[in-house]
Amino acid sequence: MRILIGVVLRPQGINGELKLTNLTDGYDAVKDISKVYIDDVEYKVQRIAARDNCLYVFLRGVFDRNAAELLRGKEVFCEKEEILKDEDSYFIQDIIGCDLVLSSGKVLGKIKNVYSSNVDVFVIDTAEGEASFPFVKRLDPVVDLENKTVTVDAKNFTEVVLYSGDSNAD
Repeated sequence: MRILIGVVLRPQGINGELKLTNLTDGYDAVKDISKVYIDDVEYKVQRIAARDNCLYVFLRGVFDRNAAELLRGKEVFCEKEEILKDEDSYFIQDIIGCDLVLSSGKVLGKIKNVYSSNVDVFVIDTAEGEASFPFVKRLDPVVDLENKTVTVDAKNFTEVVLYSGDSNAD
């Protein structure tokens, strides 16, 4: 399975180096990747570095600025297995579709999206409509990918819900 790791922003210099957005948890997550895919074409990674929250990549077969320019705006993927992650972190695509369950046992709905910022924001479909909340440690989250559930502390959850789609609260 492939994971989106960045988008080509522009060529960097004249030797084919690419400047990418970094859509991962940081440089350490991708520093050892060996190949990437752009438009389903496999490229061997010759060198990868990070500066200013961006990735700088040399790919085999992209020899000059003209070749690099053709890749501007393209999404860059790598194999999921090549991404290094902490034991307590998860891929967004693995979380989407999980049931959100309160510690009381009540199933609130399905996680339909995750927005990354300083704190990941989970969006769920509930019987009452759409709701979103920051995925913070005080929720005491337990992620069980095998059973496709994310369980959070019931008391703290009601304190952090940001929005309910059917709510008329101002």
